[in-house]
Amino acid sequence: MSKFANLFRIAYHGGDFHGSQVQPDVVTVEGVVKNILKNLGASSPLFASRTDKGVNATCNIITTTSNKKCKEYVGDFIERLEEYPIWITGFSDVEIDFNPRIAIEREYRYYVFNEKNKVLFNEAMQLFVGKHDFKNFARILDTDIVDTRRTVKRIDVTSKGEVIMCEIRGLSFLWHQVRKMIGAASDVTNGRKNLTDIKKGLNGHKVDFTMAKAEFLTLSNIKYDNIEIEKVRNERNMRIKYELSKNDNFFWKEFL
Repeated sequence: MSKFANLFRIAYHGGDFHGSQVQPDVVTVEGVVKNILKNLGASSPLFASRTDKGVNATCNIITTTSNKKCKEYVGDFIERLEEYPIWITGFSDVEIDFNPRIAIEREYRYYVFNEKNKVLFNEAMQLFVGKHDFKNFARILDTDIVDTRRTVKRIDVTSKGEVIMCEIRGLSFLWHQVRKMIGAASDVTNGRKNLTDIKKGLNGHKVDFTMAKAEFLTLSNIKYDNIEIEKVRNERNMRIKYELSKNDNFFWKEFL
């Protein structure tokens, strides 16, 4: 029997989950998706990116293998997800050896509220652009063996009324890196730190920075070479099922 590699682009509201990765005794995105795929005759999913408790995604990528092409069971997949704040927004059949973790770019969006000094905030964020050692801007466990050098390709800081939207693009990010970067910029604008402290942190000096809240962070895009994803739209069900808070309004607008 033929085996097919199925790629699905998913979105989810992070407030309902203890992160994306499977953990014992709590509800996670991977746990829900894994059980549904198993019942549909597909393998355990491989996620392109992990997200923490409370972090949203408008674009995460999973792959699985089955004896069907995506179109043959994407409808059943969507239907079985209806009781959860997880949505299939696209799909594609890919090569059997395709690895979703090998992307050419990831994009995160963070919404900052009540920031008075937007010019200084942007100046602080731009310090992170380029290749740096981000060990002071991430959560690194003593048991971790990881290269903490990362390249941030671009950071766009734009205002939407009283709200700042940060779009941060790079190949990959460390655990809590984006939230630490946002927290460091907020530390500067609130007088807890200065721009020199961020420069010191990037140069290897030990500096403690605030970590920004998870619920205002969204994994917004993952890009690959030569992959075309067929779009699925679920706005109607999404609107009906959830009453939106101030933060959630920004999350939902990503779909429109």
